[in-house]
Amino acid sequence: MGFFDSAKQAIGLTPVPSEDTPIQPEPEDSLCPKLTFQQRIVGFAACFTVGYLITFASFRHFVELIEGDPVPFAVTYSVGNIMALLSSMFLCGPERQLKLMMDQKRKLTAILYVSCIGLTLVLLFLPLPQTILLFLIFMTVLVQIGAAVWYNLSYIPFGRRTFLKCVKGAMGVEDDAASSTNSGIV
Repeated sequence: MGFFDSAKQAIGLTPVPSEDTPIQPEPEDSLCPKLTFQQRIVGFAACFTVGYLITFASFRHFVELIEGDPVPFAVTYSVGNIMALLSSMFLCGPERQLKLMMDQKRKLTAILYVSCIGLTLVLLFLPLPQTILLFLIFMTVLVQIGAAVWYNLSYIPFGRRTFLKCVKGAMGVEDDAASSTNSGIV
């Protein structure tokens, strides 16, 4: 099995062969069944990149958010996240995308991520006092950031584990495995 075959399996374009799974993905399971693998990668990369560029560009509206006008920031930030999240449909189609999102290792994170995106947008239409509205939007955006990072790391082999080790190292916290082996040494 070559590198591209492994990559196709990792992103869900080609299922891992087993007795009960077909060798090729079903055409209706893909958003664009006639695209080549390279075109799918380019579409994914472009949509993902533009989505996160929109998300990062939303911070130019951050001062407006602080001054009491949350709409430009919240809408731009959430639209960018939605676009980045949907970019993987280029790779595997909407049905498989939902199946991958509901996989045991990312189900909770995916639900939290999508819920916070929706909640951020819904909050804009609620007649709440300005201070409470700003606080709630700020909190949902913070949760979106954390959920997006954790969700995206779930697609990278050992991504979450490596991230946690880096954070623990930066904070000076000993790793659980390292502390249990060192705890017997006095």
